[in-house]
Amino acid sequence: MGTEIIELKANILKKVYHKFYTHWFERNTEKSLLFSGAAIGGLLGLVPAVPLITSLGLRNVQTISGIISSCGALFFPLAISIGFYTSFLCRILQGIGSAIMFTTVGVVPGVWAPSSEANTFMAILSCALQLSNIICMPVSGLLCESSLGWRSIYYLFGALTLFVYVVFWFTYTDDPKLHRNVSQKELGKILTGKIEKIKEAVPYRAISTDPTVLITWISCFGGNMGFFVLSLYGPTYLRDILKFDVRETGFLSALPFILSAIIKFTAGQVSDKLTFLPEKARFVFFAATSQIGFAAGLVVMAFTSNRLIAQIAFNFAIVSSGLNIMGVIKCIQLRCLQHVHFAIAVISFTAYVVQFLAPIIVSVICPDNTAEQWTILFLFITGIIIVCNAGFPFITKSEAADYTKPKDRSSIEKY
Repeated sequence: MGTEIIELKANILKKVYHKFYTHWFERNTEKSLLFSGAAIGGLLGLVPAVPLITSLGLRNVQTISGIISSCGALFFPLAISIGFYTSFLCRILQGIGSAIMFTTVGVVPGVWAPSSEANTFMAILSCALQLSNIICMPVSGLLCESSLGWRSIYYLFGALTLFVYVVFWFTYTDDPKLHRNVSQKELGKILTGKIEKIKEAVPYRAISTDPTVLITWISCFGGNMGFFVLSLYGPTYLRDILKFDVRETGFLSALPFILSAIIKFTAGQVSDKLTFLPEKARFVFFAATSQIGFAAGLVVMAFTSNRLIAQIAFNFAIVSSGLNIMGVIKCIQLRCLQHVHFAIAVISFTAYVVQFLAPIIVSVICPDNTAEQWTILFLFITGIIIVCNAGFPFITKSEAADYTKPKDRSSIEKY
């Protein structure tokens, strides 16, 4: 009897201790804020991005933001041991590095790709997001279960990020004419069919009231809502609802991104070959295929309890979402031309707003993390995707807007 009483008291003390002295990382509120920290960092980095790119160039801005992001990753393990606020700060720093990711995907092909290969070039660049998940998720799963522990994930990828951005700074130039490894023959291919570049003020109001741009921004918001919910919480769904273990979750979370990169690369080449079709027909086809496929995958995930079918639907949804880069980004690139960096910066802004909202939406709809709640979540996201993309095929135009054609060239500085 004495032993039973002691064990009972011990259990009571454990429960009391856990209730009042739980580590902050185990609390849902703090964990959700950490998820949102990267989005806040992205928003903070995005605000000065457009004027800084205009004045300093994409190369310098991209490198500086990448170095800041790597510092956030390298110091995150130390920040965790200090407390929540230092950890939150590191997450914000990590987010700054991705602030101009979408801008880079939209701008670089216009500068470096031959007109006949622009879609392939864009598809390859946009695979960066998939590549990061392909590498990080399985490696993180292995490191978490190894003797090195979770801290090694941040040290490894923080160092790799720093190395990659240093290499980028030494190898990339904002103008192919200035690159030491570009021959005259290559330069001729790159510049063929392109308009003369001019330095001018960005017509913010004209772009922001363009129906094509507005519907593209709305479409991207819907697509990003679905993508970030799956990319951020896909591992949670696989582990807690489909009951995969940590190592399986790492590899299964990476699989759809591998498939997406392959499909996206193929789609870019196919799009460049379909020259007999108008530009609008091509980007509408890829946008519609992407979002219809994405919504279909979510619906299947909502109503099935079969692990294999749910995993296939999860893969199909992620792969379908990857095709959207050939739709909405190509559309806005054709429409805005030299001002595309501002238009895509707004897309980046909506993406970070979605990253900030996603944890809140998931915590509200799935507070108990049950299969029924995930069904409601998937159907809710499906509705958002459909509503946001319904007008895209009918409102968009492929022709360059009037604000891309300077009215007084004599007052504009050429470069």
